[in-house]
Amino acid sequence: MSEQKLEIFNVLNFLNSGYALEDILNEGNFGTFPSADDCISYLVENGYLTGEGGALTAEEISKKYTVADLKAMLKENGLKVSGKKQELVERIMSVLGQGDGDYELTDKAKEFLKENEWIDLYMFALVAFRFEDYEKYHASSDAGNVQTALNFCNEIISRSLMNNMFLVFIDALSAKAHVYAYDGDYESFLDYDLQRFILGLNPIVMDAQTYANYDIVNTANILNLKNVTEHFNFGNLKKRFDRIWAKSHITNITVPKKTCYKVLQKAMAGADIDELNFDLKEKYFNKKFGI
Repeated sequence: MSEQKLEIFNVLNFLNSGYALEDILNEGNFGTFPSADDCISYLVENGYLTGEGGALTAEEISKKYTVADLKAMLKENGLKVSGKKQELVERIMSVLGQGDGDYELTDKAKEFLKENEWIDLYMFALVAFRFEDYEKYHASSDAGNVQTALNFCNEIISRSLMNNMFLVFIDALSAKAHVYAYDGDYESFLDYDLQRFILGLNPIVMDAQTYANYDIVNTANILNLKNVTEHFNFGNLKKRFDRIWAKSHITNITVPKKTCYKVLQKAMAGADIDELNFDLKEKYFNKKFGI
């Protein structure tokens, strides 16, 4: 039921945000339903959506739209606009007749979205972790949505450090950064994504299996850092880097601080990430981790 709840929320949330139903059906993942159409049928039958689904008939189009409306839609779609209304209707059916009809969210759907708005934050920041786990955690928390998400990340960070689960630790740092971004705190977002970069180059622990598929410099991480520094003026990046390095309390250095910052500069300037990772593995990682 948890996964289905997530799917239902996503469909309703996208519809409520103005996305076209057709786009949602084409892009969505409906794993707990046999098909996208079954998902829509479920939402209608259970009172989340109201309206007419399926292709509109000529009679429905004629009743719904004026001649002026039809001509405007025909023009917008590059179709001929002359003729009587019935001709216009028949012509526009090539566009409207293939649509999914009009659905509107019911009060039940709007209440569902309001009660489960925490799922939006989960989708934005916490998808690296199982939805069922976060759903249970959220249900047991008395804190607000953002603080609950931060607490969740902190607990994962603590557990991953205790159990030497480095990749989980890195994912939790990135998730925490995105929770701050969701809340509009982009300076904290920058700090935690910068820490994720620094510790990515200086793993706390690394076994052979983890190392085999490990990207030292992470492309998404670099894009995040580049975007936030381009859109906001948070002062000198080198000074911030030095502060975050000191805060990270790195006792087992793999890539020296000076080199680490140079790699950051190169990556943010557009250097090839694969080449940077290859060079780092050759110079620092292979020997240290016994590969």
